[in-house]
Amino acid sequence: MPLQLTATEARVLASLVEKSITTPQYFPMTVNAIMLAANQKSSRNPVMALTEGEVGNALAQLQEHKLVARDDFGARVPKWRHNFHTQMLLKADVMAVLATLMLRGPQTLSELRAHSAPLNGPGTAEGLQAALNDLADRAQPLSRLLPRGAGQKEARHAHLLCGD
Repeated sequence: MPLQLTATEARVLASLVEKSITTPQYFPMTVNAIMLAANQKSSRNPVMALTEGEVGNALAQLQEHKLVARDDFGARVPKWRHNFHTQMLLKADVMAVLATLMLRGPQTLSELRAHSAPLNGPGTAEGLQAALNDLADRAQPLSRLLPRGAGQKEARHAHLLCGD
């Protein structure tokens, strides 16, 4: 059965991935920290206003898919970590590209390269194209090229974890 996430689950998962790379000292994360990361107003499209309950429900659903795990070792508050790269068999640069698409919505190649760089994404156009090919060339494709829209100069790439 193909993996199908809700928009909330995709945002929570991508926020965990992003924060594990950009702020590893605060990882694993509490539900409150995940909620703040998911509701961040910068680097997000669309901006969301998730509640703690919605984030907790998304984490429970993601745990059923084995994409996140609860980490209770020595902490007073339960914390969460992602298993995204191991569960989906993603290399670090490919995971960075997919997380960027999940956080920011459809992107052109140049936007995607610039926005995935802080997440250790591919640094070259060839590397980015290889990562996109890896995401698209799977039994269940994880991304695809969208047709160029009216008034758009370039076509955009989008993730498919929430469906078409």
